[in-house]
Amino acid sequence: MIAEKKYFTEDQEKMARYAKAMAHPVRVFILDFLAENIDKCCYSGDMAEELPIARSTLSEHLKELKKAGLT
Repeated sequence: MIAEKKYFTEDQEKMARYAKAMAHPVRVFILDFLAENIDKCCYSGDMAEELPIARSTLSEHLKELKKAGLT
């Protein structure tokens, strides 16, 4: 098996994952909300009350942020 040539650094790949995850305003809102409420216990229900989206949609956005390593 021949090793694949790596063109990008780990940092570049990580930054691309972060950029992709933050490419939606709801995800930026989620990160802001979490940062503002860092000293309190926060549940997705708290954010759902602030956003005009379904809880299932919020859950999908949270999953994408977690997959990128942002939450």
